[in-house]
Amino acid sequence: MPEFHIRSAESTDLQQIASFLRATGLPTVGVENCYSNFVIETDERGVWYGIAGLELYGQSALLRSVAVDESSRGMGHGKALVDAVLSNARHNGVCNVYLLTDNASKYFENLGFALVDREDVDGAVKASPEFGACCATAVAMRKTI
Repeated sequence: MPEFHIRSAESTDLQQIASFLRATGLPTVGVENCYSNFVIETDERGVWYGIAGLELYGQSALLRSVAVDESSRGMGHGKALVDAVLSNARHNGVCNVYLLTDNASKYFENLGFALVDREDVDGAVKASPEFGACCATAVAMRKTI
């Protein structure tokens, strides 16, 4: 069984982050502005298993780009990535973390996020590139940390 490590993204990871997101069907808009708030899970050989990112807006943040390689889903990689990003958010003074999802609301409910009206999302988060890139059918969720 491989040993997994979660590390912070670096500028040299930007192209691979974008490729990973495209491969999993997630938007890449704005990634170049927040890649330093991404985490990457790899094995000891450097193979990527998943990524997750965060856009910081004062005491609020947008959880974005939670993606796990399709062959590795259901093994806890996503939860580990979200936990790492939330830890980083707490360290940066964030109180409320928001996200948008088209098809993973049940998954995020299991991680402590609750559905919220899009109108109740912090204004700075609503102005983010990622929030604007998501379709109007995506549901908004929030977790207070």
